[in-house]
Amino acid sequence: MKFMGNLAVGAALLCTVPAAMADNGVAGELNAGTCAALKASLMLPEGVSLTSVKAVTSVSALESQLKPAQAKAFMPYCQITGEFEKRKGVKGKDYAIGFGLNLPFDWNGRFLFQGGGGLNGLIREPLGALAAGDTPALFRGFAVASTDSGHQSDTVFDPSFFEDQQALLNFYSGAVSKTAKLVSQLITGVYSQPAQNNYFVGCSTGGREAMTMSQRFPDLFDGIIAGAPARQTNYSEIADLYVAKTLRALSGNNQPPFSDKKQKAVEQALLAQCDGLDGREDGLIFAVEQCEFDPGKMICDGQQHSDSCLTTEEAEGLVTAFNGPADSNGNNVYPGFFFDTGIDDKPARSAPGLLSAQPGPLGRARIDEPFDIDRELAIADGFPLEPGNATLTNLSTFVVEENKLMFFHGVSDPWFSAKDTLGYFNDMVAQNGGNEQVSQWSQFYFVPGMGHCRGGEQALDQFDMLSSLVNWVEKGDKPDSVVAYGESMPEETRPLCPYPSVTTYKGEGSGNDADSYVCKTPESH
Repeated sequence: MKFMGNLAVGAALLCTVPAAMADNGVAGELNAGTCAALKASLMLPEGVSLTSVKAVTSVSALESQLKPAQAKAFMPYCQITGEFEKRKGVKGKDYAIGFGLNLPFDWNGRFLFQGGGGLNGLIREPLGALAAGDTPALFRGFAVASTDSGHQSDTVFDPSFFEDQQALLNFYSGAVSKTAKLVSQLITGVYSQPAQNNYFVGCSTGGREAMTMSQRFPDLFDGIIAGAPARQTNYSEIADLYVAKTLRALSGNNQPPFSDKKQKAVEQALLAQCDGLDGREDGLIFAVEQCEFDPGKMICDGQQHSDSCLTTEEAEGLVTAFNGPADSNGNNVYPGFFFDTGIDDKPARSAPGLLSAQPGPLGRARIDEPFDIDRELAIADGFPLEPGNATLTNLSTFVVEENKLMFFHGVSDPWFSAKDTLGYFNDMVAQNGGNEQVSQWSQFYFVPGMGHCRGGEQALDQFDMLSSLVNWVEKGDKPDSVVAYGESMPEETRPLCPYPSVTTYKGEGSGNDADSYVCKTPESH
């Protein structure tokens, strides 16, 4: 259990708890009636206000945000929204830290902070659905909170807050840490006791926030899951733009060069070379680092060019693009990308695969300009988000606190490379005593076929990593693997294995279920 400390926004929180809820320090009853009474009964520090308090007793309003299995797990809760640290910023613009807090009627004594996404600016419903399988944290009984990160916007990629110093500081980490301390006191006031354990789960920007909590606020959370972290967007945006421009150069007119049929041919050639490395050909490449895909084997014979083969220039261009951008001295400025089965994906609600030659959100303005690495590095070095990058590797206090940190990253992620997250993980291992010691409190998981945080035309992108984390934190049970499944591969499961072990087919069994596989470390490790 973490002590969240006093709020920076004012005096310590004072609460008056409805009589029906007070029970000698033991969590009292929370229901529709006592929920409605909270707005009047909670005495807040100066500058903190609640904008809405209401009971949610039906899943109908959430169905668009949940998969059917998640919706079936619904449990009623008290929904609170509020804000604090209201102020006038640059050019007289209004700022505040907005937050959401959902309190289950049947509380299990745990608190989970749900990470944000994009450039934030809005409050996402705090459900705790990420990496929680079919049962979001809220419906398990967790109190769940989220924040807009300290500025308000109608879109998730609005950079206008960059000009305001305090808004940037809140986006880096301030809004999360302040909100965590505030809602922890609210939880104590409502349930008459503090949360026994505090967790953080986030992906993309939320993944960076997760890493930042372990790096800069090592005593706030007992367990953290960091997915596909946007940990250094000033450099990942260079890589996204570089891949797009390198591939577009093959078309001669700054357009994506590969037809859908040719993209599919590249995927099939990749599978032919790498799918069986994990012991079974199933459309998933679990032996990520052992896959040494050679596009040169796809070069067309003679003058016969078609959508089923590559020109020499296309094969070389693919290798160049996936190797990642380098400076004028030939040094990589951001790791390249793995060749994986999702590089030709066309998802409906996420980023298209790398073969689509599309830049990241912050590089789109320069897609029609020649790629200039010196210009891009100058932009990166002066990028307003750079001071908030999650790069610190000394986690000694986090370790002393006996906290746990789990990473996952989709191998087909086109925005943030799984190589970058793995690179950080390896640097962190080296800084904190080596593999044997770090494995007692941290793990990294590849998710083959998965794009950015979710999805994939063939991917097992759903998994309950939260239960594994809780058991590790509260019972000391270190995960051996995490079982994954997904809508794109119905009736199939696989174990995701902690790095450096690889999901490997035993050679017996149907091969369609997790029991047919073991986690095996390649001999090179």
